[in-house]
Amino acid sequence: MEALPLIILTATLLVAVWTDQRSQRIPNALILTMLVSGCLVRGVLEGSAGLVDGLTGLLAGFLVLIIPYLLRGMAAGDVKLLAAVGLFVGPVTVVIAGLMATLIGACIGGALITMQRYRESSAAMEQLLAQRFPFAVSIALGTATALILRGQLS
Repeated sequence: MEALPLIILTATLLVAVWTDQRSQRIPNALILTMLVSGCLVRGVLEGSAGLVDGLTGLLAGFLVLIIPYLLRGMAAGDVKLLAAVGLFVGPVTVVIAGLMATLIGACIGGALITMQRYRESSAAMEQLLAQRFPFAVSIALGTATALILRGQLS
């Protein structure tokens, strides 16, 4: 992956993680920024083939998380964020990123449940299980892992 797309992707993912941690929301303005910059960067640097690959990645990223969203397992911002990541990294890498994010999210959730179980009562455990935790960090870590596995970080 070239430096400019990687810098933009990293910066926007860091903002997504920060805002999701702070407010449990990923702003639509951030997603729109990612979409516009992703289309511009892919189109300018790689031409129409890069843009088509990016748009295919956008669709793949959307499809990876739409079922969990429809089952109320995650928020719409998470789906949009992974779709926007797909625009930068393409379809194969975004599917790997989505799978890795799911595994990382499951590990984080399991760790939170385990920690809570040993600290508090069963009522607190019920409350923890009803809560949602910010998934943007899982998406960011899953994306980094996918880029490393695919040899796209140089």
